[in-house]
Amino acid sequence: MSAPEIPFLVGLDPAAIEAVRARMVPVAVPAGKILFEQGAPGDALYTLVSGVVGVSARDHNGRPTRIARLRPPEIFGEMALLSAAPRAATVIALRDAHLLQLTRDAFETVIAEHPHTLLYLARMLADRLRTLYEGYSVHHAPRNFTILAVTDGPDTEDLAHRLAIAFDALLPGETGCLTDWPDGADETWFQAYEGRHARTIFAAHQIDCPWCRQSQRRGDHILLLAEPGAPPRPGAADYLERVRSDWIRMDLVVRQDPGAKRPKPLHPAVAALPVALRIQLRDGREADLQRLARLASGAARGLVLGGGGARGLAHLGVLRALDEASCAPDFVGGTSMGAIIAASLAMDWSLAEIQAQTEAFFATDNPLNDYTLPLHALTRGAKVDAGLAARYGGARIEDLWLPFFCISSNLTTGDTMVHRSGDLARALRASIAIPGLLPPVLSDEGVLVDGGMMNNLPADVAADWERGPVLAVDVGSDRAFQDMPRRGWTGRLVRKLIGSPLAMPGLAPLLLRAATVSSDAQTLMAATHATAVLKPQLSGIDLRAWSRFQESAELGYREARANLEAGTLDRWLDPLR
Repeated sequence: MSAPEIPFLVGLDPAAIEAVRARMVPVAVPAGKILFEQGAPGDALYTLVSGVVGVSARDHNGRPTRIARLRPPEIFGEMALLSAAPRAATVIALRDAHLLQLTRDAFETVIAEHPHTLLYLARMLADRLRTLYEGYSVHHAPRNFTILAVTDGPDTEDLAHRLAIAFDALLPGETGCLTDWPDGADETWFQAYEGRHARTIFAAHQIDCPWCRQSQRRGDHILLLAEPGAPPRPGAADYLERVRSDWIRMDLVVRQDPGAKRPKPLHPAVAALPVALRIQLRDGREADLQRLARLASGAARGLVLGGGGARGLAHLGVLRALDEASCAPDFVGGTSMGAIIAASLAMDWSLAEIQAQTEAFFATDNPLNDYTLPLHALTRGAKVDAGLAARYGGARIEDLWLPFFCISSNLTTGDTMVHRSGDLARALRASIAIPGLLPPVLSDEGVLVDGGMMNNLPADVAADWERGPVLAVDVGSDRAFQDMPRRGWTGRLVRKLIGSPLAMPGLAPLLLRAATVSSDAQTLMAATHATAVLKPQLSGIDLRAWSRFQESAELGYREARANLEAGTLDRWLDPLR
């Protein structure tokens, strides 16, 4: 048998390579066992010969964060050769792993015989640190995919082959596809097969059978297939509960009819399965299959739209520019006005329909003028409720064509509320409930108001999904109240009688601005999670200037077009660039 590949040695001379190899000790770690813990003294470097290990670290609050999934022939723990400082991360075997260990004492012996080895290692460490500081993401895209039907009906083998074709059209390298246990295949055979392919798809036919367990054990990402309304297969929920892991991401892929206007809902027991995303797949819709490939591989495009009152109508122009560039987002989210337009995208409305519905809702008939006795707010909110019900009534967030989220602020807990499931119209109503202008939304979680108070540009939420680059559109942080508002003779008379300056903003615009200004710092921080940020110049647009929707949309269009032509959005347009 040939010696294991150890790439980090390739820059050394043959004598030094042989000296290092001679002092490396084989170590076997069964799946699920921790090799070393964060905080433990560092004493050795490891190179991975077979299997997979996961690297994680706890933050200052003790919360674990997954850093990387390593495969052969990766090395890790190299700092321990130079210092006995505590380990900065925890490493666990995700599959049965075989490693080679080089202790610090053994390395010091090598240095005594080959002093230049120390300089070589120091340069290698510097290169690895430079890569990290230059912004290389340590979140590795999944390489092995397991497809498992959790209801009767879906054809896992057919989807596996179609998804492999979609992956090969999207990603570099060739995708392997296994739909049954090959004759005579053992661990060595599977490792060699995976090594020959850039990605491997395993299609399982049953629940908890030997091939199903093998397929699941090898998968980084599990795609659960389901028919709308169909009950789960016997034992499916129990099996998935047993194999749950922070290191294995599960998505639910729901087969839908090609002509369905809205996705059909799942059986409640299937809907309760613990998954990261619910992805709709219409028969014969190549665009849906390509979106699935992007979402599963981490090459999807996310779009986050911020809040900003009437300035949010600039999002319409951004969508037009992206549509002209033939670049539709794969997952969407937003706050306040941005949530309304993002939800329209998730409903799979055409650009023309989104524009018509948004203009009818906000520009044609101002929904924020049903004033009332200000016990809870200046308006009753009835016009807003009716408009949301007419457009989004009956839809649920988890049953939209695109993965979607929106943000509200929970006054009860003081936290940001991320809506990823439940009634869509109610979530949107909470996201736009400007305190003092619209009544809050009462929920089991607390009293909910406009999300702009806590996170007006939630690019951080979208980035945390780790599905691909995020484009954020900021329409809320431009300066406000720069121009003297136009006032009629009654307005001037009233202000003169009460001694109020003509330049003093009215209560409604003050409330609108107050709902977002408190999160401007959060917006700047969230924007750092975005691959690109568009910021149309909207300081001349009043926060309640709904009638100026065409001007707002044009400003959004110009900003998007300028960035497209300048190449600023290239990384978002092509996530593999």
